[in-house]
Amino acid sequence: MYQPQYFSQPDESKVRRLIEQNGFVTILSYPKNEKPYINHLPIIFSNNSDEEKILLGHMAKRNPQWMHFKENPECTIIVNGGHAYITPRWYKSGRDVPTWNYAVAHLHGKIELVETFESQVEILHQLSSFYEKSSVKPWEFELPDDLNNESALTSAIISFRFRIETVEAKFKLSQNRPLEDKIGVIEGLLERKDDMSRLVREMMIENEYLKR
Repeated sequence: MYQPQYFSQPDESKVRRLIEQNGFVTILSYPKNEKPYINHLPIIFSNNSDEEKILLGHMAKRNPQWMHFKENPECTIIVNGGHAYITPRWYKSGRDVPTWNYAVAHLHGKIELVETFESQVEILHQLSSFYEKSSVKPWEFELPDDLNNESALTSAIISFRFRIETVEAKFKLSQNRPLEDKIGVIEGLLERKDDMSRLVREMMIENEYLKR
């Protein structure tokens, strides 16, 4: 990934938060002599204390991508955070050109397939618990009768653990602009009512990019 130093985000806690808040990711794998496989699915961090850099997920058993993990477990997960168009009209320092502010992380590592019934149920439980927690009345995890047996569940899905080995995180949030321009961007984003503009504005403030 093209990565100017001033946009690099080395803070692991901020990268982890980006992942937790944007868990619907893109996963790329590289089968031998074939085009890359690209799919989109939800992931979470494992809640086991000894698996700090492990992501959990699953995919349909009919999805051929999982079969290639056996011969080449290496893959990349792309996490996209908030992003927004930035008009030069907001810059107070003078004329310039439009740009885009955004946060993204590329996670490189290896996939370990999880095929046993008990382990897959545990991963499904963790996934649903994480994404249900923001609900007023969270759904209590329970497999439907037609999936609550080893044969049915393992025929329908396959789960995985993804071990993060290296991270490229890029938070392009006007760090290269003078303070007055950053303030102008913050004020301009506030005028917009869409969620993405709000997210970018919050990231600029939370990451202290209003410093000189």
